Amino acid sequence: MNKTNAAVPKKAVRNKIHIGGYSFDIVNVTFLVICCLLVLLPFMRVLAISLSSSRMIDRNMVSIWPRELNVKGYEIVFSNVTIYRAYGWTLLYSVVYTLISVAMTACLAYPLSVSDFVLKKPISVLLLITMFFSGGTVPSYLLIRNLGLKNTLWALVLPGAVSAWNTFLYRAFFKGISHEIREAALIDGAGDFRILVSIIAPLSKALFATFSLFAIVGMWNSYFAAMLYIEDQSRQTIQNILRSIVYTSVTATFSDASLPMTNGAVNALNVQYACLVATIAPLLVIYPFIQKYFEQGMQVGAVKG
Repeated sequence: MNKTNAAVPKKAVRNKIHIGGYSFDIVNVTFLVICCLLVLLPFMRVLAISLSSSRMIDRNMVSIWPRELNVKGYEIVFSNVTIYRAYGWTLLYSVVYTLISVAMTACLAYPLSVSDFVLKKPISVLLLITMFFSGGTVPSYLLIRNLGLKNTLWALVLPGAVSAWNTFLYRAFFKGISHEIREAALIDGAGDFRILVSIIAPLSKALFATFSLFAIVGMWNSYFAAMLYIEDQSRQTIQNILRSIVYTSVTATFSDASLPMTNGAVNALNVQYACLVATIAPLLVIYPFIQKYFEQGMQVGAVKG
């Protein structure tokens, strides 16, 4: 009887634990679903308006589903050479910036992850200072102008190529790799650069994929630097084109695709939202291919370094 009575409370405790776990899962899933809806609904509305007729938009009858399908907004956007040129330059800026950022940050973080590196502490202190203090917009602009980088690719790529925060995360990830691998490579005659390229880099695919995505998204969405440093309108980014469409008039941006010529079939919001969807579409296409690396790389911040 004593054994039976003792077993009953243990079973009750286990049941309470299971119930508590299920309750947490329900709350967690509900919270995540709400977060997904908060993110998806505005995008679905933008997409719906870009595909709806001018009459339905004027009557405010479009919610998250298109009404009276209309693709003339996309026809206007993609019939203009300005969009393709902006796509090309933005893609070039993003790719070059990502390659330089990942390479330079890895080259800086690797020696900081080596325990016997003499300048590890001074460099770390200098990097830490840059996290709290910056030169500001005016000194940065004067520096770019005096270096002759204004209106060039390097004005957008070089200033933010190395981030102190990213460097510390790279260092933490590199420290998580067994140091015996480096010692074995040194014994075999490999130099530090060879170790970084042939050993550390292949083991850090998740890290590089994650921060490459961050770099591409950051540069793709950037518009302020291009406003400051790029005077040639033919080299403007897609975000600046989108900004000019949203904050000015559509006909001012698309001079060869005037809305009055559409006989009212196109609303200004059709073109604005179509351009917005066209701007974000490349990122939506890229993400699924690196999603698995992104999920692994998100654990970088949890590595103790």
